Amino acid sequence: MEYRLIEGEVFPEVWEKALKVCWREGEKIRTDYDKKEDSLSKDITAMMVVHEPENEPVYHRAGFPMGIEELFSYVDEVVKGTRDDLVDKLGYTYHDRMVNYRDDIQNEQGINQIDYVVEELERAGYSRRAQMIIWNPKVDTVSEGEDVPCLQRLWFRVVDGSLNMNIHMRSNDLFKATFSNMIAFFGIHKLVAEKLGIPVGSYCHVADSLHIYGSYFEEVQKTLETFQERSWEDRVWTTEEIESFV
Repeated sequence: MEYRLIEGEVFPEVWEKALKVCWREGEKIRTDYDKKEDSLSKDITAMMVVHEPENEPVYHRAGFPMGIEELFSYVDEVVKGTRDDLVDKLGYTYHDRMVNYRDDIQNEQGINQIDYVVEELERAGYSRRAQMIIWNPKVDTVSEGEDVPCLQRLWFRVVDGSLNMNIHMRSNDLFKATFSNMIAFFGIHKLVAEKLGIPVGSYCHVADSLHIYGSYFEEVQKTLETFQERSWEDRVWTTEEIESFV
């Protein structure tokens, strides 16, 4: 495996660096989703650290191929639980696992892990126990479908009066999902900080398998070429700019 620490001040900087590193240095590994004609994926284990996550610019124009409205919809799904009513059909949502974690999916009374994290950090900001878990072995290890949680846990700690958050993922599609994941999970970061009444600190995104699928290689190559052709200002959007498009 290839292991990398990738750091920067803002989200688009870190995502762009990660794409370049994985493309250039990623280990060639097969996936469960390859077609015969696909190249092997490129894969690294990465720790991506955003030191000033609230600073502008926040958005990379190439980071969310699904489009702006779909990105905001996904953020609402993770932060506000807008798809929690579909849990029985979908099997899980990240938000439902955060606010209604159940050992047994048939158990009607779940645990609100966001409330737990806030209470634990109010007790002791230095605590090492302030975490939320997403993976549920009783459900996810026996799932017959392909869609089981990539996000595994969220870990929080107050340092120098600010809330730092670490995200841990077993698998992360770097080209088409990682950036939108970052923006959505940062919504949880801000939510917990607001409940504590303190500012956000650093955001750390750990991915055991940060990968570029072989089927995306042509798209990725073209995207990397645009990085050379366009200025930094033409590769990113500020929050004000992106909200003007919605």
